[in-house]
Amino acid sequence: MSEVIGYQNDLVKFNNDLFFKYLLSRDTAESKMLRKYIVKLVTNIDCKKMIVKNPEINQNTVLAKNIILDICAVDETGRVIDIEMQMAGNNNSESARFQFYGARLLIEQLDAGEKYNMLRPVYQIIFINDDDDCLIRDYAYRDSNGRMEKGNLNYRYFIKMKHIEKILKEKEVKELNDLERLCYLFIKNEYTDIIKEKEEDIIGMVIKMYDKFRNNEPMWSIANQLALARIRTESFKDEYHSKGL
Repeated sequence: MSEVIGYQNDLVKFNNDLFFKYLLSRDTAESKMLRKYIVKLVTNIDCKKMIVKNPEINQNTVLAKNIILDICAVDETGRVIDIEMQMAGNNNSESARFQFYGARLLIEQLDAGEKYNMLRPVYQIIFINDDDDCLIRDYAYRDSNGRMEKGNLNYRYFIKMKHIEKILKEKEVKELNDLERLCYLFIKNEYTDIIKEKEEDIIGMVIKMYDKFRNNEPMWSIANQLALARIRTESFKDEYHSKGL
């Protein structure tokens, strides 16, 4: 099914943020279907059509700055849907950034003089290298009794990918649902046990897009450089930590 050879030894994993951007921002049938499918799995929103507002990947700036390679799309009703991969975990700085970015996606909808009732909800879907007591942790504005604020405009969903390890203690790999299989792929970088032989299998579509990404030499080169830089950064952190610095 796939032309990927020796993928386990590649620096560019399935959770590589540049690949993730490529995976969900393209105009291919697989990319379109994956966007809609992920939104449906996480939020239960069935988007009929989604337009990606930031499909470009500027090769000159990706390496120069620590930019956020998110996918920002708008559906047929005007709802803003933002999806990103976050492998650094959820520290205080990242938590603040998620909230700031959600607010910014609201602010950017209006020009001066436009009415607030024109605002459409923002849905943030964040695949994060973290664990919890559940796979999806969702947030919205609620009162002390748990009632959601009227006309709430910001919804945030964290997919705690490391929770897949706990799920695997409770059920067999073959019993995983589609979102769990995605987390398995992103965390373990392995698909042999989770792929299904059907035309529109979600894992099969990811692998097909990975093949296309790997054959794009400029993209693949940048993804390798990003992955190597991350490995070096983590190595330096470990070294300084061991020295008590």
